[in-house]
Amino acid sequence: MSGFFGVAIPLLWVLPLVAAFVVQFMIRETRRQRQVAIVVAGAVFAIALAMFAINGWLEDFARDDVESGAVFMSLHFHMAVDGLNAMLLPMTAAVALATLISTPRSDLRGNTAARILAIEGTLLASFMALDAALLSLFWVASMMPLWQDSRRSHSRPLHVVMTLSIVATAGALLAALILMAQQGAAAGLAAPLDLLAIARSNVVITPLVGWLFLFVGLLRMGIFPAHLWLTASAWRAPGYSAMPALFTSLGSFGLARVVMPLFPGLCQDVSAPLVIIGAITALYGALLAIGQYDLRRLIGYFWVSQMGLVLTGLATLNAPGVAGGLLQAMSSVVEVSGLMLIALEVEARAGTTDMRLLGGLVRRAPRMATGFFLLSAAAVGFPGTISFVAEDLAIQGLLHQHEVAAGVLLVVTALNGITLFKAFKQTFLGPGSQHAKDLRSFEDLRGWEYRASVAMMVTLLVGGFMPQPLLGVRAGVVDALKQISHDGVVREDMR
Repeated sequence: MSGFFGVAIPLLWVLPLVAAFVVQFMIRETRRQRQVAIVVAGAVFAIALAMFAINGWLEDFARDDVESGAVFMSLHFHMAVDGLNAMLLPMTAAVALATLISTPRSDLRGNTAARILAIEGTLLASFMALDAALLSLFWVASMMPLWQDSRRSHSRPLHVVMTLSIVATAGALLAALILMAQQGAAAGLAAPLDLLAIARSNVVITPLVGWLFLFVGLLRMGIFPAHLWLTASAWRAPGYSAMPALFTSLGSFGLARVVMPLFPGLCQDVSAPLVIIGAITALYGALLAIGQYDLRRLIGYFWVSQMGLVLTGLATLNAPGVAGGLLQAMSSVVEVSGLMLIALEVEARAGTTDMRLLGGLVRRAPRMATGFFLLSAAAVGFPGTISFVAEDLAIQGLLHQHEVAAGVLLVVTALNGITLFKAFKQTFLGPGSQHAKDLRSFEDLRGWEYRASVAMMVTLLVGGFMPQPLLGVRAGVVDALKQISHDGVVREDMR
């Protein structure tokens, strides 16, 4: 491990968590809170980008670890940057930074900025954790600010469904940890919850642990029928602080980090059912999105549809499908976050995201309209974008054994394209609704809002034209996952 990574790995998640505490409790002036939050988020993004640039441009990403002895009972501190999380770190940091700089000054008070920083820190820690206890701890912690937001929304149904989701997540993870610790300790492992140590050993963990992690991953992704918490939060929760927790690839990451490498037999057994569930989720989300009248709720169902596509790719257990699923998970975060930011900017200016009360905004906000249109095109796989490469790989993987599912995903892509163009037309084109409020003071994207939108669009284009570095850092993971033998044994360790 190089000296840089030894400092950067802990700093990457500790810095935003400490800053969240400082912003929340130690700084009273709103302007100062905003400045500190943005500076810290910018520093975290720079560190994450440097970590990717140092090793992530290579075809085979070399893992860099930070590890110590036992912390408490079976808790073992082990974090690393590897091929699976190398790109997720700067992407997560970039979304948090874009959210902070796009939040109106009147809304970016200490509690909002602190929640965004807390979500960023816990997500980054989750991505780097190679100990199951650490991963579980930060996984649950990343949902707590969203649970607090559900209380602020004054929507009792939202608060109830969020509470149930967190209780289910925490309960499943706790049960999985207890079982893993018991079996790992019985097998003589010094660190019975270390994921890498388990993968390299001959310890057989009960499939029930795999089922529990699978449930938690699907719940976080918003896979049907465990999607209600996500769509309700996308619609009702305070948008800016909730968005980083909603639109994250943590769920699919959990499947690739824990379930697929440690439970290959289980993955084979559920491969076909998961492909079916993924295709149903993709179609279900697309059909419900097309009928929505609220822009935020529409984007929530669109995310559900995209996660269905991600699941079908991962469930193929072949190289093109898994690579496509991982790439689609990453690109969806950028695309959907960009669309939601524009929706929130419309809401901040017009006071609503009800598309029946909007229309004709392109005259006053051409930058905003252009950004929404380009992000929509990228989200449905327009040639030259990351999603185009991801969907092509996912469908290639499905064509080996699941031709019907591949056909369903093509239909889903067409439906999602119709949905987003309909939203663009109702919100930005044509005359304003006769029921609309006076929007003469509606302003276009300003300063950093505009720069954040441009950066997201450029990222999607660059990734589409040069996807090899993004696929390269995942090469070791894909190679390991695709070599699951027919008897359920992984023939090559995860790099």
